[in-house]
Amino acid sequence: MTELSLETLRELGRAAGLDAVGATTADPFPEMAPRLRAYAERGRTGYEHENVEDRIDPRRWMPEARSIVAAAMAYLTEDGHRLARRHPRDGKRGVVTVYSYGADYHRILAERLHRLAALMEEAVGRPIRYRVAVDTSPLVDRRVAERAGIGWIGKNCVFYSPEHGSFVFLGALLTDVEVEPAREPIAPRCGTCTRCLDACPTGALIAPGVIDARRCLSFVTQMKGIIPEEFRVPMGRRVWGCDTCQWACPENRGIRASEHEAYRPAEELAFPDLIEILGWSNRTFERRLGHTAAAWRGLRTWQRNALIALGNCRDKAAVVHILPFLRHERRELRASAAWALKRIGGDEARRAVAAAYEMEEDPEVRAEMAWAAEGSGHA
Repeated sequence: MTELSLETLRELGRAAGLDAVGATTADPFPEMAPRLRAYAERGRTGYEHENVEDRIDPRRWMPEARSIVAAAMAYLTEDGHRLARRHPRDGKRGVVTVYSYGADYHRILAERLHRLAALMEEAVGRPIRYRVAVDTSPLVDRRVAERAGIGWIGKNCVFYSPEHGSFVFLGALLTDVEVEPAREPIAPRCGTCTRCLDACPTGALIAPGVIDARRCLSFVTQMKGIIPEEFRVPMGRRVWGCDTCQWACPENRGIRASEHEAYRPAEELAFPDLIEILGWSNRTFERRLGHTAAAWRGLRTWQRNALIALGNCRDKAAVVHILPFLRHERRELRASAAWALKRIGGDEARRAVAAAYEMEEDPEVRAEMAWAAEGSGHA
């Protein structure tokens, strides 16, 4: 016998400030095992939990769990939508994924889930045990949300809410409360459409529902080290994340906007000045981005991406700002600067890179600089 009906849970979810909640049992997800093993064979990104059994069995994370409550919180506000679609013509401005426009969702959504747990405790009339997860459990959040009946997974491997499209954050609450589970999942609405696959700049969506996450620009902009050359031109002016497959999807047209103030955008975060990023200190970076979900990789990742974006802009006025990075202590910044200067071209850029090549000791960075030394007697 359930302690909490699905209808009551939804009422409590609304009271907690969540846009959608649903529930499923804490039983395992055995059907996911083959998919997860195939994904591991293609190559993990390094962000996932490695143990497949932990990812398919909720009770390995919380042994006393009887139910999982899945929650969604929309983040695309009306202002955010207008801003994201505008794309300024200024070639020295970068592009940032919509999810990082506002406050860090990890904190906001976790607070709402703790609030929901308090309301559930009140409703069932006893102390409850629970764990909150916002990208913090081994479970696959979108699969939990799918089984909990609050949406479906598209061909681009992104979760969709019927009201808010794919612009939602997901969280989960494992609890010892027995909540009425969803009777059946919502069927995907993709049909024969493949616009997301066709739009992917790097071909990361290799088949409907199958992704090579290491090729996804959302991952690439967050990876460590030197970005492989094949991804640099497709990055365009992206300095954090990628929303291309989401904007291409017809299901994201006419969706209901988020009303959460925490996710209202600031224009300087949506389209940051690439030259300014190169000049930021750690303190400035923390002041500008520390409250967002885009800060966790730190300043140097943003500067590396800004160098690549400036190379793609091919604006000679950026050269003077790029040159100091040829001598930076971080190898990925030296390599990115050399590539950007090659893209922009010109005698000043060639001479500077050739001089840096003479002093460079890292073989991979030297390879990035070799273009300037060729034919100059220094190669």
